Amino acid sequence: MTEGADWDSVSEEAYGLVFGERNAEYDHPFVDYKRTAELFNALTGRDLDVREAVAFMLCVKMSRLGAALDHNFPAKKIRDTLVDLSGYADCLYGVWDSA
Repeated sequence: MTEGADWDSVSEEAYGLVFGERNAEYDHPFVDYKRTAELFNALTGRDLDVREAVAFMLCVKMSRLGAALDHNFPAKKIRDTLVDLSGYADCLYGVWDSA
């Protein structure tokens, strides 16, 4: 790909997952991450709220992105991480808006 060329949007792919297939399978992000927070809290004795549970997932993906940068992964190899980051950001907004 050359500079200035078009690319397949990670945001568009994430939107399709968050508002399509994943939403249908896992419920609204508030419901999904409320379950996640409850499981994390039971496992660790901590008290994450729903927004923090989604923010934690963003941290997981940022950590993976950091490893990809350290190892100079090609764009194709990090696409899934970037799609997930975009999707989790959208979920966080949906959760925040529902809280």
